[in-house]
This record gives sequence, structure tokens and C-alpha cells, in this order.
Amino acid sequence: MQDILKVGRSDSIYNGHSYLTKVPVMAIVPFIEEYTTPGDTVIDIFAGSGMTAVAAKMTGRNAIVSDISKLGRHIGTGYLSNVTPDELFQESQRIFQDSKSSVGHVYHTIRESDQERLSFGKTIWSFVYECTQCQSELNYYRLLEANSWDAKKLACPHCQQDFVKKDATFLRHEPVVVSLAGEKGKQIEQQLSDFDFNKIADAEQSDVFDYFPNVDIPEDREMYKRSALRKWDLTSTNKFFSHRNAIVLYDLWQRFEAVENEQLKQKLKFAFTAILPRASKRYQWSKKAPLNAAIQNYYIAPVFYEWNVYDLIERKVNALIKADKQITDYLGDDETDAHQTYVTASADNLEHLDDNSVELVFTDPPFGSNIFYADMNLFHEAWLGEYTDQTVEAVMRTTGKTKVESKENYQRILTGAFQEARRVLKKGGHLSIVFGNSQGSIWSVVQQAIRDAGFTNKPVNITILDKGQRSVKGLNSGSEKVVTLDLIVTVKKQDDELPPQDIELNTDTHQLIEDTINRIKLNEDLTASHIYLDVLRNAMFNNVCIANIDLGDIVEIINEHGYIIDKDSGKLKKKVEEKE
Repeated sequence: MQDILKVGRSDSIYNGHSYLTKVPVMAIVPFIEEYTTPGDTVIDIFAGSGMTAVAAKMTGRNAIVSDISKLGRHIGTGYLSNVTPDELFQESQRIFQDSKSSVGHVYHTIRESDQERLSFGKTIWSFVYECTQCQSELNYYRLLEANSWDAKKLACPHCQQDFVKKDATFLRHEPVVVSLAGEKGKQIEQQLSDFDFNKIADAEQSDVFDYFPNVDIPEDREMYKRSALRKWDLTSTNKFFSHRNAIVLYDLWQRFEAVENEQLKQKLKFAFTAILPRASKRYQWSKKAPLNAAIQNYYIAPVFYEWNVYDLIERKVNALIKADKQITDYLGDDETDAHQTYVTASADNLEHLDDNSVELVFTDPPFGSNIFYADMNLFHEAWLGEYTDQTVEAVMRTTGKTKVESKENYQRILTGAFQEARRVLKKGGHLSIVFGNSQGSIWSVVQQAIRDAGFTNKPVNITILDKGQRSVKGLNSGSEKVVTLDLIVTVKKQDDELPPQDIELNTDTHQLIEDTINRIKLNEDLTASHIYLDVLRNAMFNNVCIANIDLGDIVEIINEHGYIIDKDSGKLKKKVEEKE
């Protein structure tokens, strides 16, 4: 297995449905092909969106994947549902046309140039703030527009004082621009007319939110505080949707529910939940291009899109047809009797699996305190009508009453999960774990859990996983102490019952870091994350405790070696020596 595995996040399968920290299938396929043969059984005990089951399907292996996530099971089952391209396209088109005839008028607008009535593509909305100096109302979009779209220094047009967004009082949001097809087909933007405002007012008079699927986000949830939901009055999932989009979404969902073919119904509902973040106010506007919807937090940007839901879901159906084709094309003409299933189960209680029954466990556990899946899943699970149990989630909370015992609970769940993995693995079977974190203390929990579960002390392979394109926050690795890469650590089930060997605690970690840096030779093609993970890999191979090795320490040593982190690229950059 190669030391660095580079895979993209732009393939059709990956883009089929968003899910937090999803692993691309082409990062899983090499491990399945390395450690199993066709007809073998692969499991994933933190299955998330079910990518391991999809990879197993592509390679002709059986798979039984599991997770406590109700949304994860919905997504994984959607990927695995078998429908022909013609079935999906024909049924979806029938439903879309019926829905448009019923409620599609909510998206109607009048094109200024020729007064033709047509459906818009999207409407741009803006926050309205109160100026802290003169109490005037300020439309944030108009402020940007007046300042040539430069948000760095804005001024109130009434009192000329600097406008600081974080200090201003939010009043409401309002529509500012509508985007639609011009007479020559190219997208154009125009100001809203009385017709548009009347359409919005009519929609806002509807009672759609009396029956629209909704769930409260209570204050005991981690994301309640992290996303400041009380401050923004966003304490329930329905508040993230405009009235117009709520009307169309509800109409489509009811039509999907009425489909008799269960596989087809699953695929259509899969497409529906895939567009929910973009169909909400969470779809962030940018002058250059849409910035997409943040899926790791509940955030509405001060300028956001109200997108035509029909445009979103028609595109998504076409994307899913491509994703299904990618799966079948990889397998080719090879006939297989392999089956893949997704079940709901806690990773530390795999009652549905027999002892010594599988060849490979490939899994991607939650990353400590980085992501809170159950909290974010509420947004989709309100539609599914079933919810992930947050009390058994393998995460470390940073707020609330459970903060103190959170690390112990996290290690207990991981250890129990890896013990179950060992139980169900056949003799000589392998466990591959995808993990990423910037804190050595969290890595040491994983390291200890693997050992306590009875796997070999020295991994048989440690691969750096580079998923390519990174988020804006990820690009700031080194300045924000964010790891942009993961490790895939593979260990083997021991053939005997000998107790695990103690980790050497007295090793000079600073020397280990220096040795690693000297070996890889710093250059401007590397990132701090590459170096950090290489240090961790070196420590694990040498049975060294990694509790005190943090990304921040690596950045400091990189600086001592004459490099800084470039904020635009995340890569190392030679320090410029100051002239005396």
C-alpha cells in the first residue's frame, strides 16, 4: 500500500449526497482489494453515508455496514437502491411536472426586457442591520454593492461611520435581486418588481409551516451554542426555509411518499434530502460564485440564496444517474452474488454479526470534538421522522454538563467498538481506521483503544489520505491549527491472546519530530498537515506515545527551520529574511 493516497472529492458518487467527513469511495477501494478477495465480507462500524458498502459493491464484495445515524442509513440505502436510469428519470419528470402545475407558480417572475412571465432560478436575500451610531437601517448587500463588493471596510451611508457587522443589531432579512434566464438564455439579474413582492407576500400568508416537517434544536445540543441559535432565533429546523421553498419541498415530499416501488421511492427521497441544505437559507451567496451550504454548523450568511427547488432537484436526479453509472462501470461485466446492507447498530454492540465472520473492517470514527453528527442530522431527520440518539454518539463535547466525562466516554466507545471489530474478524483479518485530528491527546485515545482491543501493537500500514480540495478553513492549516489530511491506520488481528505491550512513554518526542523533519526534508510543496501526519506515522510505527504531539508544535518547529505557512495555499513558505 502506498504511503500517500491522493483521491479527489469531485466524482459523481462523492457528490451524490453530502455527509460530514465522508470518505471518497476510491480511498476505500484499494484497501478492500488489498486485504480481501471477491466474495469476502467487509464491514464498517461507523458507516456514516455508507461509502464502504458502495466500495464493496463496486469490487464484488459483501458488506454489512452499520451506524447509529438515521440519516446515514437513509443515505447509504439510497446509494445502494437499485433502479434503472430510465425508471428514475421518467418517474422524477412525471412528479416534477405534476408538482409544477400545482405549486410551481410561487417561482414566477416577470422579465423586465419583454414582460414575459417565467420561473426564476434564484433570489438573493440580504440581512438588514441597524447602524450602531445613527440607528439607520442598513441593507448589507447594498453596502457591499456601494463599496465595490469589498467587505473589508464598510461605512454607513447616513452617518459615514465605519460599519462593523459583528457589533451591529440584526433586524430582518429581505430580497434584493432576482436571477432568471434572459431573452438569449444567459442568466441575468434584475431588481424585484411589485409582482415579485406580491408573490413573496402571498407565500408568507400560507400556513405551510403548520404541517412542514420540523424539529426543535434544544439548548442541550452542542451545536445550539456553537452556532448561536438562540441569538439568531434559529432554534428549530423549519426556520431555515423560506415560505416559497417550504411550499414546494412539502409538495414534492408527499408525491415521493406516494411512489409504490420502494427502491424508486428510496432513490427519490435520497435526491430530496441531498438538496435540503441548498434549498434552505444556508446556501451562502458570493459575488463570484455560490459558496454552497455549510454542513458542519447551522449558519445563515448575511447574504444568501433562495434557490428554485425544481432546478436543484432536477440537477440532483441527473447527478445520481451518473453516480449509479460510476458504480456499475467499475465492476464491469463481472457477475457477482455479493450483497450489501446497511443496519442501525452501535459500533460497540454488533449483535447482528457472528464471531470470526468477516475479512476486513474499514471504518471512519468520529473525529473527537470536531463534528457533532446527531445535531447536524436533525436538519434532514425532521423529514425522515426518526432521529439519531445523541447519548451514544462517539464524540467529545466541549460545552454543557457532559464536558468533564466526555473524553472518557469517547475512549470507552472507541475501545468497545474496536473490541467488537476484533471479535467479528477472522484470524489474520485487518482493521483499517481513517482518522484526523490536530491534537495528539485525541490521537492517543485512538492509539490506546486499538491496543486495548487486542490488535497488533505495530500497524501493518499507515497511509496518508489526501482528499485534495480543502475548505477555506482547511487552507489555514498552521494558522488555525486545522489538519487538512487524514491517516488510514491498518492493524491486524493478533493470532494469540497475549496482552498488548506497553507504549514507551519516555521517548523524546521533540527528537522524533526533528528526525522526521530531517528525513522528509522541508520544501514548499509540503503542508503542515503532511509533516504532522508523517510525525504521527513515525511515532506509531515505533510504538511511541503520541499524546503530546500537536499540530501547533509541528508549526513551531517548522518556523524554527525557517518556514512559515502560506495562508492562501496552506503550504510551507520560506521566511523572508529582514535586512538590517
